[in-house]
This record gives sequence, C-alpha cells and structure tokens, in this order.
Amino acid sequence: MIDKGLLGRIHYAEVDYYHGVGPWYGQYRWNTKKDAGGSSLLSAGCHALDAMLFFMGNDVETVSSYSTSSANKDFAVYEYPTSSVTIMKFSDGRIGKVASVIDCFQPYYFHIHLVGSEGSLLDNKFYSAQLGGLNKGKWSELSMDMLDSGDVSDHPYQTQFEAFFRAIENGRDMPLTSLSDAMHAHRVIFDADRSSEENK
Repeated sequence: MIDKGLLGRIHYAEVDYYHGVGPWYGQYRWNTKKDAGGSSLLSAGCHALDAMLFFMGNDVETVSSYSTSSANKDFAVYEYPTSSVTIMKFSDGRIGKVASVIDCFQPYYFHIHLVGSEGSLLDNKFYSAQLGGLNKGKWSELSMDMLDSGDVSDHPYQTQFEAFFRAIENGRDMPLTSLSDAMHAHRVIFDADRSSEENK
C-alpha cells in the first residue's frame, strides 16, 4: 500500500507493542533483570520501533519518552519500568509514537496506524482517496491474518533468518535492513530510555 502510493506521504505513525510478559511466559525468567532485559522498549517494544523506522525512515531528529510500572505483583519484580511511550520527530517534521507495554493483561496486540496525505492504514483496515468507490465513513479490510500471539513460532522469523544467512554468504547487506539500520534503531532506543530516566 505504501509503495503503491495509496497512503500518500505518511506524516504520522503509531506502532505499539502490547504483550503481558509475566510469570506465565518463558522470557519472564531473564527479562525482569535490568542487565538482561534493559527496558520495556529494548526487550520487547524494539519490534514496534523497528516497524516504525521501516515505515518512516531512519532520520529521527528528537526522541522523548516516558515510562511507568504496573502495581500488579506479577510485574513488581521487574528492575525497570514495564510500560513506556516514545514520541519521535523526524528531520522533515513528521512524527511517530511507539508504546511498549509488557505489563498488560490482554491478548497480544501489535498495533499499526499510519496516516498519510492520501489515506490511512489501521492494522488490517484502510481507506485511500486514491481508490474510487470506497466509503470514507467506513474502513475497508485487507484479507490477511493478523499476528495474535507473542509466541515467535507463528512469526515470519524463518524467512528472516534465511535472508540473513543468504546475505552473509553473498557478502551483502540483508534486504530491508542492515547493520547500520540496527545500530540506528538501538541508538533511538538508548536515547528514548535516557529521556525517560532523566525525565527530559
């Protein structure tokens, strides 16, 4: 949809990660430690941040982040705040928001909302002024399966790993991402975490 211009120029994006990582989930054993999980954004919300940068580009100019924690005893053992919201301004003026919430009691939810000059995408729903006959008062729906679990067995990692190893074998950057892209994403995460810690 983006490549076909159906959304136009995206000027606002939200990509959010909601997944309760409590004692019922395997990652919990190590994720609760600051030196292992790091932060909600680093341990889990990084997937949402990666998607944000994929949709909007790497030209993040400023980052501001706030974080908090749940009062529930299952999440009290975390050595860092378990929910965060990060606002990014890109060098061309566009803005985006990433929430990382690992202390929730709800189904897994990877939220995507892209707002562009010609249309919007909301998870698997869309509207585009570029397509005649659509009702602006109703969303149209894409025929696709949404990820409904934090269990990585139903995520497309196998394809991603194969692309990674092919890139290594061929001495090329991995398609759609590279080491410099990963370094940039981590820089944004570390800046967001510092913003939250320093309250600025």
